[in-house]
Amino acid sequence: MSMNEVRKKLVKDAAECSFIPWEKLDGKTVVITGATGLIGGFVVDALLERMESRSERTKIALLARDPDRALNHFANAHCSAVQWDAADPKSLDIDADFILHLACDTSSSAFLNRPVETIATVVNGTRSVLDLARSCSARLCIASTMEVYASGGTVPLTEEMGGALDAMNPRSSYPQAKQLAETLVAAYSAEFGVPACVARLCQTFGAGVRSDDGRVFAEFARCCAEGRDIVLLTPGEKRNMYLSVQDAALALLLLMIEGEPGEAYNVANESTLCSVREMAEMVVGRFGGGVTSVRIEADQAAAARFRAPGTIIQDTTRLRDLGWNPSGGLLDIYEEMMADWELGWQECGATGLVD
Repeated sequence: MSMNEVRKKLVKDAAECSFIPWEKLDGKTVVITGATGLIGGFVVDALLERMESRSERTKIALLARDPDRALNHFANAHCSAVQWDAADPKSLDIDADFILHLACDTSSSAFLNRPVETIATVVNGTRSVLDLARSCSARLCIASTMEVYASGGTVPLTEEMGGALDAMNPRSSYPQAKQLAETLVAAYSAEFGVPACVARLCQTFGAGVRSDDGRVFAEFARCCAEGRDIVLLTPGEKRNMYLSVQDAALALLLLMIEGEPGEAYNVANESTLCSVREMAEMVVGRFGGGVTSVRIEADQAAAARFRAPGTIIQDTTRLRDLGWNPSGGLLDIYEEMMADWELGWQECGATGLVD
């Protein structure tokens, strides 16, 4: 996988992270799903960088729908690949010491337009990797989401607090399925002793995000780069935290190695808490060049595509107690993403309508 200098530096810094007990991975096999995705790709790159710089010998096995594509993506002798589809997984007969499960579609359009497939991918994929962990006595971390807290509340949410989701809303297919996946982790841990834990990630972005990504944070950056106004389809009152790709990858590695079986961990950067509108105005103030502004053009039908308004403040004490700390704030994440894009946004042709 080719990387520009921005991403190379972030990967190199991650590979030198002092709070990861890297020695526990030396000579072991790490199985990763979703390795060609944003966070998974960073995890693999950091492991490969660590092996190259420290002569460590971790084996990486990629579970992928297209094994050849996955291998071409990294082109490294330390990587192998096995055909596997999270929506319809086959039984796995491979060795594993550690497993990181990241494979999942995270687009709101998929949750609305393909809710049945969304549920199948989350639940079937989780069951498959739990069965693999059980057969190998491997440690496992699965990526979940802040959306399990539903609309949240005004107080910091610890991992014991649940959220009330609307079960009759197809948009709930993703967080409802993630809740069930988390329960499967707890069940396998309690009944079979599988050492598996859960990482509840807030929205993650930064270097590695495609310049034509359709999510809110990317559209804000494109609007500023192109001198277009940011048009919000709701008042933009939804509030939550954000996280850089590097910080997310390091949290997942740490939890895969050190996470307490049967437990969930919030993964977020408290310093980034803001509303959608506040984030838009912050980005305009830093990158808008006095040309871009924020406008609201409420569209009730379009707003149904987005997560319900609310405030999700994740308490990360449990993760920080393991030694994890985020490396920067929201503007730092934007700086990394836009530097990584360079001039790529000029070719994307985005709509400018977001929330």
